[in-house]
Order: sequence, then structure tokens, then C-alpha cells
Amino acid sequence: MFKEDDFEKKISLKLIQTLNRHLPAKRRTLKELLLEEKPRIKNLDGSTHTFDKKELEKLASIIPEREHDRLRLPIYLEMSSSMERGSIRISGRLECRVINRILQEGGAPERGGAEEKESMIIYYPHLAKIRKELSTATQFMFTM
Repeated sequence: MFKEDDFEKKISLKLIQTLNRHLPAKRRTLKELLLEEKPRIKNLDGSTHTFDKKELEKLASIIPEREHDRLRLPIYLEMSSSMERGSIRISGRLECRVINRILQEGGAPERGGAEEKESMIIYYPHLAKIRKELSTATQFMFTM
């Protein structure tokens, strides 16, 4: 028998997949990308995403070299229908450390010990600073 809830869920999932076609097929580490003259990745939609080398060098200055092989790029800025409007989730200890440092450079208050957290929430006012500093090293990801 046809269930409306299942149908709506399938439609929503298909919409999310379509919205995320710009994401990479596989993220790469900071260490790998720094070794390339023209750092880039292939996206799910077949296009190529090129990283700004200066952004990669900025990231390399923020985290210790021993962790360059653990930071996967791009950093996802997760927007979810299940979260409060205007909020964006950052996941990953190194990713949180990077975003926290970028926000501190802009004079924003520290995001509650984000250096040690596995995830953090930021809000639209902080987004402009992050996208200005890391426009090629961050990408939006949509979830439910």
C-alpha cells in the first residue's frame, strides 16, 4: 500500500541529493592538496573544484604540520532543515579549530571551546567572514 510519509521522505531525500551534486566525489587532505601546483577535486556532478593555494597555506599555518594529513577539504558548512534557521554546523575537531581561529581573527568571541569539540554551530553573521577567508576551502552541504 502507498504511504504518503514514505513518498514525502523519498522526495525530500532526492531533493537533498540534487542540492548536493556540487560536493566532491571524495574529499582530499590538506597535505595532498598542498603538494599540487593546481589543487583540485572532482565533484559528483562531474565538474572540477579548484582550491586557492593561498587559502591552503593559511590552513597550513593554523593547524600543526603533523595534522595536515587529517584535515579533509573542503570543510562542509552544513545547513539542515532540522536545525534552527540561520544556523550552520561545522563537524570535525580540526575543522572546528580552523573555523574558530578564522572567527577570532575577525574579533568574534571564541565559540565555547570549539578547539576541542567534534562539532560547532555558527550563525549567518559569522558566515561572511568564513566565506571571505576560505571561499574555496569551504562548501555548503544540505541535510535533513
